[in-house]
Amino acid sequence: MVQQEITITNPTGFHARPAALLVARAGKSKSSVTIFHNDKKANAKSILNILGAGIRQGATITLLVEGEDEAETLADLVRLIEQLSE
Repeated sequence: MVQQEITITNPTGFHARPAALLVARAGKSKSSVTIFHNDKKANAKSILNILGAGIRQGATITLLVEGEDEAETLADLVRLIEQLSE
């Protein structure tokens, strides 16, 4: 199990397009990917879970990845989230 905190700097937070990109990337992983935001827990492979978490710009989330390709998946998702903010 690996995890990392990330601050969301994307002006739209995790709304439709960024959430869809994250779900697509997480869906390619063999590991489970969970996002923790405030008191909410969201499956990163579910667009409805991510949208329901209400993650906005400035929010700090924790990505928790568990499985056989966890290190690669975490690094890949962190890179994606950082690119969405550029």
